[in-house]
Formats: sequence, structure tokens, C-alpha cells
Amino acid sequence: MEGRGDLEFALLAGYPLVATGNTAAPGSLPAGQYDGRIGRDVQSIGGPDGPSIEEVSALAPDLIVMRANGWRLDWYGNELLSQVAPVLPVEVNEPDFRAQMSSQFDALGRGSDAAVLLDAYDATVADARSELGDALVGRRIALVTSEPAAKGYVNLWTNQIGTTVARDLGLDVLYFDPADEKGNQQLSLENLSSLADADYIFHQTTDPAVVGAAGTWQALPAVAEGRTAVLDPRLNNGLVITASAIADTIAGSIGSWTRAS
Repeated sequence: MEGRGDLEFALLAGYPLVATGNTAAPGSLPAGQYDGRIGRDVQSIGGPDGPSIEEVSALAPDLIVMRANGWRLDWYGNELLSQVAPVLPVEVNEPDFRAQMSSQFDALGRGSDAAVLLDAYDATVADARSELGDALVGRRIALVTSEPAAKGYVNLWTNQIGTTVARDLGLDVLYFDPADEKGNQQLSLENLSSLADADYIFHQTTDPAVVGAAGTWQALPAVAEGRTAVLDPRLNNGLVITASAIADTIAGSIGSWTRAS
């Protein structure tokens, strides 16, 4: 229905996909970490708020997959959707994506499939740690999000899938808080100096210039020394596909900085 983590679950489960929403870029098939994974016959449906009941019904699906938090908040109209086809709400927006993968695939009687997928992710992380060594282990990373309309602050990640991946890579995440259920804390641009200890900064945004123009951002050592990168906004919820893409992005950027120095 949304075309992010819910799409990822369907792809990992190998479900025959007939259509997907794409709230990030309505009218086109989801890209980014899903490039090459979606068949050309799959339809892109819906707008920024997801597909309508009428669009879904016209497809006559056997199953509707959506994010569990979307089900809990009744984003699309649970009662009407359930009249079209059975609805599978999936947990794909949690820091502990390993547990979510394992428990949900176990419920399908496919726990061994999840284990194989998680092993592949672990291999990606192990390769990065082996290659980059001291450039990763014990180094400090800050991860933030900003939106074009939010000109006065960033959201500092404290407990999200990205913080989990960063820690798997051996990085120390500034302000990591496993008890923070919200997963992020608002940080004003005036107080960006609290990120001064970060060796690396990754900024998830569609418009880096909004924060990049701030003098407090430019004054950060990681920014001044060229150790900051933009993180694709599509990498903000999912399971092992997304986690692997985050790992590749972080390790790839740090690798290029290390080689340049």
C-alpha cells in the first residue's frame, strides 16, 4: 500500500506482486533499494496518501500488504480494505529488524528463509568491517533527518533502523538511546554544535541546502573536513534490503573518505 517496508516484505516473501503504491514518488514504481527487484508488469497505483479503495478493489488481489503502524492508525480504511481481500499488516519500521524478520517469517512457517536473508546482511556488514577496520570500529557517527519545510531544526536519530545498522558496523552512535520509542529527538540548528564530536555525519534529506546553509552546520568538524554524506530518504523503514543498503551507503562513504585521506 505504501511502497516502502510493506513492499519490501512482499518482495522478501516472494509474493506474486500485481501493484504497489509509491508514496515517495507517486506514479512511478519504487526505486532506490528496490531497483531491479520489481517486475515490469507491476502497476504503480495511488498518490501521496496511498492507493484508494477503488484502485485496490479493481485489482482483485488475493492479499493486501501494509505497514502495521498504518493498520493501527487506519491510514487507508481497514474495514473497507478487509472487504476487498485479507490484509497482512507487517512490522517494518522498528530498530530491531532482525527480530521482526524472524518472528514474522516464523509465523509464515518460513523461519529458515529469514535466517538466510539475515546471514546475507551479516556478511555485508562483516565484509565492511574487515575492509575498513579502524575507520569504522569505535568511530562516532551522527544521523539526522531534515525536511525542506523544517528550516529551524533537524531530527537526530536515537533509535531507528539506521542506528542499528551503524552499530552493527562497529560505529558509536551519538545520542543512541534504545529506550527511545519515538526513535529521534528534535535538535535546533542553533544547537548543532552538540554534534561536534561526530567523526561522520549522515543527513537524510531531499534538500541538503536547507540545513547546509546554516553556519552552525558548516562549523561542525565532520562537515568542514568533508566527512558528511546525504542518506537517501527512501532508506527510513524496511528490513534486510533496506538495512543492507544503509550499510553499503555508510561503509561506501567512509571508505571513500578514508582512501582520500
